[in-house]
Amino acid sequence: MTKKILSSVAGIVLGAAALVGVTASPAAAVSGCSKTASSNNSVSVRCTSGLETYFRVYGYFCSTSSCSYVPGSLVSIGSTSKATSGAYYSGKWYVKGCYVTSGC
Repeated sequence: MTKKILSSVAGIVLGAAALVGVTASPAAAVSGCSKTASSNNSVSVRCTSGLETYFRVYGYFCSTSSCSYVPGSLVSIGSTSKATSGAYYSGKWYVKGCYVTSGC
Protein backbone atom coordinates (compact mmCIF):
# COMPACT_ATOMS: atom_id res chain seq x y z
CA MET A 1 0.00 0.00 0.00
CA THR A 2 2.79 2.42 0.91
CA LYS A 3 4.67 1.68 -2.30
CA LYS A 4 1.63 2.56 -4.41
CA ILE A 5 1.17 5.89 -2.65
CA LEU A 6 4.85 6.80 -3.01
CA SER A 7 4.95 5.88 -6.68
CA SER A 8 1.85 7.99 -7.32
CA VAL A 9 3.44 10.96 -5.58
CA ALA A 10 6.66 10.45 -7.57
CA GLY A 11 4.64 10.43 -10.78
CA ILE A 12 3.00 13.72 -9.86
CA VAL A 13 6.36 15.29 -9.02
CA LEU A 14 7.91 14.13 -12.29
CA GLY A 15 4.89 15.36 -14.24
CA ALA A 16 5.14 18.77 -12.61
CA ALA A 17 8.86 18.98 -13.35
CA ALA A 18 8.28 18.15 -17.01
CA LEU A 19 5.60 20.83 -17.28
CA VAL A 20 7.89 23.44 -15.75
CA GLY A 21 10.65 22.45 -18.18
CA VAL A 22 8.35 22.84 -21.17
CA THR A 23 7.09 26.19 -19.91
CA ALA A 24 10.58 27.49 -19.16
CA SER A 25 12.26 26.44 -22.43
CA PRO A 26 10.94 29.20 -24.72
CA ALA A 27 11.72 31.85 -22.10
CA ALA A 28 15.38 30.81 -22.10
CA ALA A 29 15.77 32.30 -25.60
CA VAL A 30 14.86 35.77 -24.24
CA SER A 31 16.33 36.91 -20.94
CA GLY A 32 16.86 39.94 -18.77
CA CYS A 33 13.12 40.63 -18.78
CA SER A 34 11.48 42.83 -16.18
CA LYS A 35 8.24 44.71 -15.80
CA THR A 36 8.92 48.41 -16.29
CA ALA A 37 5.40 49.73 -15.71
CA SER A 38 1.82 48.66 -15.18
CA SER A 39 -1.58 50.21 -14.58
CA ASN A 40 -5.15 48.96 -14.27
CA ASN A 41 -5.28 48.38 -18.04
CA SER A 42 -1.69 47.85 -19.24
CA VAL A 43 1.68 46.25 -18.60
CA SER A 44 5.10 47.06 -20.07
CA VAL A 45 8.07 44.67 -20.07
CA ARG A 46 11.64 45.23 -21.24
CA CYS A 47 13.97 42.40 -22.27
CA THR A 48 17.65 43.17 -22.65
CA SER A 49 19.22 39.99 -24.05
CA GLY A 50 18.59 36.63 -25.61
CA LEU A 51 19.13 34.36 -28.55
CA GLU A 52 16.10 35.61 -30.44
CA THR A 53 15.74 38.97 -32.17
CA TYR A 54 12.21 40.01 -31.19
CA PHE A 55 9.82 39.48 -28.32
CA ARG A 56 6.28 40.26 -27.26
CA VAL A 57 4.76 40.53 -23.78
CA TYR A 58 1.48 38.78 -23.01
CA GLY A 59 -0.42 40.34 -20.12
CA TYR A 60 -3.20 38.55 -18.24
CA PHE A 61 -6.32 40.72 -18.17
CA CYS A 62 -9.67 40.03 -16.52
CA SER A 63 -13.13 41.42 -17.12
CA THR A 64 -16.24 40.61 -15.10
CA SER A 65 -16.89 37.48 -17.17
CA SER A 66 -13.48 36.04 -18.08
CA CYS A 67 -9.68 36.33 -18.08
CA SER A 68 -7.24 35.90 -20.94
CA TYR A 69 -3.72 36.69 -22.10
CA VAL A 70 -3.57 39.73 -24.39
CA PRO A 71 -0.55 40.12 -26.71
CA GLY A 72 1.46 43.32 -26.57
CA SER A 73 3.53 45.09 -29.19
CA LEU A 74 6.22 43.16 -31.05
CA VAL A 75 9.60 44.82 -30.42
CA SER A 76 13.28 44.03 -30.78
CA ILE A 77 15.46 42.91 -27.86
CA GLY A 78 16.44 45.92 -25.77
CA SER A 79 13.09 47.63 -26.28
CA THR A 80 9.87 47.67 -24.26
CA SER A 81 6.74 45.75 -25.24
CA LYS A 82 3.39 47.02 -23.95
CA ALA A 83 0.08 45.16 -23.71
CA THR A 84 -3.14 47.09 -23.14
CA SER A 85 -6.75 46.07 -22.72
CA GLY A 86 -10.12 47.43 -21.70
CA ALA A 87 -10.09 44.76 -19.00
CA TYR A 88 -8.28 44.90 -15.65
CA TYR A 89 -4.60 43.86 -15.54
CA SER A 90 -4.15 40.96 -13.09
CA GLY A 91 -0.40 41.27 -12.46
CA LYS A 92 0.57 38.19 -14.49
CA TRP A 93 2.65 38.32 -17.66
CA TYR A 94 5.06 36.30 -19.78
CA VAL A 95 7.16 36.96 -22.86
CA LYS A 96 7.53 35.05 -26.09
CA GLY A 97 10.62 35.46 -28.24
CA CYS A 98 11.02 34.90 -31.97
CA TYR A 99 13.60 35.25 -34.72
CA VAL A 100 11.31 36.86 -37.28
CA THR A 101 8.42 39.31 -36.96
CA SER A 102 5.86 36.72 -38.03
CA GLY A 103 6.92 34.23 -35.33
CA CYS A 104 5.34 35.79 -32.25
